[in-house]
Amino acid sequence: MDYSKNYYSILGVAKDSTDKEIKKAYYKLSFVHHPDKKGDVNIFNQINESYEVLIDEALRLDYDKRSKWGKDYIESSEFLDYEFSNTSNMWDEDKLKEFKKREQLTIIIRVDDTFDGKVEYERYVTCKSCKGSGKDTTSKIQIKDEKGNILKTFDSDGGCDFCEGTGKGYNGLDCGFCYGQGKVGAKDCETCLGDKRILGKQKLSKIDFPKDEKDHKVEFMGHVSKDNPGMVGHLWLVRV
Repeated sequence: MDYSKNYYSILGVAKDSTDKEIKKAYYKLSFVHHPDKKGDVNIFNQINESYEVLIDEALRLDYDKRSKWGKDYIESSEFLDYEFSNTSNMWDEDKLKEFKKREQLTIIIRVDDTFDGKVEYERYVTCKSCKGSGKDTTSKIQIKDEKGNILKTFDSDGGCDFCEGTGKGYNGLDCGFCYGQGKVGAKDCETCLGDKRILGKQKLSKIDFPKDEKDHKVEFMGHVSKDNPGMVGHLWLVRV
């Protein structure tokens, strides 16, 4: 099962379709796209995969909850499943925590019934010194002789070759190489050491988390991505 695929869309059925409607759509599509009818084998395989999941009661129930295309999708489940997965058996606790902090954008904090709407936690934010580029655009390139004497000094804030100095990619978003700066430096930023982001303290208050809810999302209050400009994760509060 591939939770990233929209099985309902592949079969052309609604999320509340009956087994009869799913079978009817499957037979119609499989007939048209069957390899014996000179159909595309990849499309035919996707049709079969979709049918096998949606016609099986247990598989469909699981898909509906865990896929963003499912009718009962719970966004928090994919993060919580990761938290409690067997991944922890492969790492010691400290390494697992460090991996999650550096590689996951989502932050999960557990609270109890005494939660008063306030929370303080660590999160990665864009480095203000280099504006997320990871480079020191004010640094200089020095040419030295064998004795270490400086012969020449050049400015190093050259234009970015990837975006030709525009700071924007083909899709109109910030260039993924210079992070929208339009130029690159020869040296890593001294503040973030080239990581493009720094770890800081975040304080939030007046969070409305109803007591009858098990989890609550605070949008864009997770970690800032070090690889994708402008991408920010969410903060999930989970009641225990």
